[in-house]
Amino acid sequence: MAAATAPSSPWASMWTRPGMLDNRSEASDQGKTEASPSFGTLHPRLLKYLFGQHILSGLAVSTGVGIVSAMVAFWFGFEPAMVAGSGAICVSIGDQPNPLAVKAKTMTVAWTVAVLASFAAAVTAHLPWAEGMTVVFFGFVAGMLLGWGRWAIPLSILTMLSIVFTLGAPIADLAEALRYETLFAAGGAGYVIVALAVTHLLGASGRRLAVGECMREFAAYLRAVAGLYDGDGDPATVYVRVVEQQAALSDHLQTARILVFSGHRSDVVMRLAAALIVLLDSLDAIVSSNADHAPSRLIAKAAPVALRVAALARLLASDLDRLALDLLAGQEGLSLPDRQDVLFAIAEETTRLNQSGGLDRRTLRAVRMTRSRFAWVANHLARLPSVLASRKAADAILDDVDLNAFVQPQSLSPAILRRHFHLAAPVFRHALRLAMSLGTGYALIALVPDLRHGNWILLTIAVILRASYSVTRQRRNDRLIGTAIGCVIAGILLWSAPAPVLLTVMLLAVGTAHAFGRVQYRVTSTAACVMAILSLHLLDPVEAPPVLARLLDTVIGTSIAYLFSRILPRWEHQDAPQMIAALLRSTARYADQCLQWGTSQQSYRLARKDLIESLGALSESAARMKGEPEVVRTMWPHYGRLLAASYTTAAQIVTIRLLIRNRRAELDPARCARLLDDTRRDLQPVLDPAVALPPDLPVDERIADAGAEAYEVLLLRCAEVHRAATDLRRLADAGLTDPG
Repeated sequence: MAAATAPSSPWASMWTRPGMLDNRSEASDQGKTEASPSFGTLHPRLLKYLFGQHILSGLAVSTGVGIVSAMVAFWFGFEPAMVAGSGAICVSIGDQPNPLAVKAKTMTVAWTVAVLASFAAAVTAHLPWAEGMTVVFFGFVAGMLLGWGRWAIPLSILTMLSIVFTLGAPIADLAEALRYETLFAAGGAGYVIVALAVTHLLGASGRRLAVGECMREFAAYLRAVAGLYDGDGDPATVYVRVVEQQAALSDHLQTARILVFSGHRSDVVMRLAAALIVLLDSLDAIVSSNADHAPSRLIAKAAPVALRVAALARLLASDLDRLALDLLAGQEGLSLPDRQDVLFAIAEETTRLNQSGGLDRRTLRAVRMTRSRFAWVANHLARLPSVLASRKAADAILDDVDLNAFVQPQSLSPAILRRHFHLAAPVFRHALRLAMSLGTGYALIALVPDLRHGNWILLTIAVILRASYSVTRQRRNDRLIGTAIGCVIAGILLWSAPAPVLLTVMLLAVGTAHAFGRVQYRVTSTAACVMAILSLHLLDPVEAPPVLARLLDTVIGTSIAYLFSRILPRWEHQDAPQMIAALLRSTARYADQCLQWGTSQQSYRLARKDLIESLGALSESAARMKGEPEVVRTMWPHYGRLLAASYTTAAQIVTIRLLIRNRRAELDPARCARLLDDTRRDLQPVLDPAVALPPDLPVDERIADAGAEAYEVLLLRCAEVHRAATDLRRLADAGLTDPG
């Protein structure tokens, strides 16, 4: 395996993150050749912004809108092209990374929703009372669409954007309304055709980008894990960062699963799928390294080893960043450096500490387990280049796993939405808030003649007001800053640039706004402001450029959105009992699969996916809670401890699975099966929130020696799982009974 070389040119310092650890030994540096600057050493956050699925998606959207606008302009002229382009822009919001078959369905729904909303606004344009009712009605509909899940967020946004664009068009009578709507619908339909064609052509690139992003997020996860061994900060806070990054990884994995696991099983697809499995298996080993609070024990009594482990984690992260970029670039001959020198240094330090008598039995076990786990991770990640290059290597990893079982279908059933039609449902409350706030905004526009182009107020309300108070608060700040920057940029362009330049910039702004919606909303807000001002100006060039008015409209819109975010609020602590109970159930299912002698890979991987998503949901809730008012943050101090306990419990559980895998030849199947069955039976009431936990439970504090009989180690590991699960349940009970 070829080793990667560090940049040695004068440019290297410009690309290298300050303080980046690189503990390669002198031996591994011998024989290096002069290297050119590597983008793999860019700051991880810069990598996230500049390379990824969102960039490809943004370019595809700009291209699609540009093609539709250019074709309509060629046949019918500039003004009709702008109307058709508006339809294309609205529909393009629903253009999210998906396989071709799924995208065909979702884009059809996006076009239908956009056309219906726009048509309703167009035909009521000359009747203010009917127009106001249209805004309120479709505001409620946009909020209720979120009942289909996170994937429906773009549908909600494009519903309101279609109305806002139509309200900004100069429509005087029904004939003009029908003409406008014909062009709007045609532009949207044209974009759907172009988007599906682009997806067909770039499907392979999209899948490769999705896997590369997962590698990048796994690298970020490794950097967060390194913090566990640094000894800096409160352990619970560090665990929260680790789980938050694991949630980010889970989010990218979900997108990658949809793109890679669906559709035709070509050699390339199977190799990419196997790479995702390698990452997930490595995640198992890293999680298990936290069993018995090993990082804390290393920091306390084996600090030199802990620091070397942290350095190794960061080295592996940098290696994955480089590999991800090579994969994104489509390079051949992928490789990863050999990190055996670092592993050997960890082993030497362990031996030195042990010989000096400075380690007690429990710390020694933690050191040996940590070294073993990270050695396995380093060696397993080293398989990625071969897995990505060889179908045979990929098949060995996949092991006949049914990939379709890991893809959650995107249901469009109305029955799902009907389940949210009650006042206690967060989706229903959000729909009411959105409808009332948009109605208030429209009434203000109608009553105050000076609010020209007041549809921007409605757009600001629609994009800022989210179901979560903390997200609304953050978007309020990003929207204000982004709009201010966008107004300055648009003002300069309108003052100095001709129409073709404005059109080009508008198309670039469309792609930028689309690309950074989930990466950095402030960038999206800036680009959306530029796009909206330029498109409204191009739609109606007679009107004076509404640059300064945009700032006032934004302030008004953000104020209304923020005010209504406090009406019928749904605070995070109100949903905490349900999420904690779901976490306990996911942990129980995970334990049920791990604590079996002959469990299938399929069942285990599905249970692992369920647990990762439950942990991610809880960590996202904790992140949102940080932005809520102090008076309702009753659960916040508890969340950190709960997430740490959950992570530790998962570590104890997966350690048993790894023990069985690594020492299977030493274990008696029948005897071990009985022990595992008993452990599962004992864990069932502990992890069942409906069953009261006994006040006093026996605690087994024995320690397994590294050289002990395999069955004895398994026995004690089962006891540790029970103890960790009990601690988790006690913390969960505190959350389930929280008075807030």
